[in-house]
Order: sequence, then structure tokens, then C-alpha cells
Amino acid sequence: MRKLPKENRDLINQLKVLNDNIDLLTKVTAISVGKEIIFKDMTELGDKVKALDEYDLPDKVIAMLVGSTPDSVKTSRSRMKRAQTKPAQAEPQPQEIDKK
Repeated sequence: MRKLPKENRDLINQLKVLNDNIDLLTKVTAISVGKEIIFKDMTELGDKVKALDEYDLPDKVIAMLVGSTPDSVKTSRSRMKRAQTKPAQAEPQPQEIDKK
């Protein structure tokens, strides 16, 4: 198999970046148009971040859409992740009940 010349590889990489940027722009435009419907009855930042999380957007873009900062979005995502991975509190075992 022949290796592509450097110019062709660079061009392919530029096209991939351009495609990613177009995809991001399309998502942001669609969300901006439907923002009122997407955020209906949502007042908390965490709820808005959660609603936008499925669109695979960077924190700075989500922050722009919800009127916040990238750090606040990052913190909100971190809290959501912790809440999902936090194990439910286990029922006390019979030995533990006897000790009380």
C-alpha cells in the first residue's frame, strides 16, 4: 500500500477539521433556533447543561448557549457524573443493626 504524499495528508486533515466545524455550527444553529423549546420550564443551569449534553458540544459552546461560563458548565457536568456513579446507600446488614 502506498503512503499518501504529505500535502494530501494535510489536505485530508484540514477537510476533517472543516467537517467537524460545520457539524458544530449546524448543531449550534439548530439549538439556537429551538432554545426556547429545549429549555422550556428549565431554570437551573444543571438542567440546561444536561439537556445539551447529548449534543456532544464543548463546554465553551454550552456556556454561550445557556449564558454561563465554561467553568460553571464543567462543574455542572462533573456533578451530574458524580450523581450517576454514586452507589445507592446500601441497606444495613443484620450484624450492623445488632451493633446499634
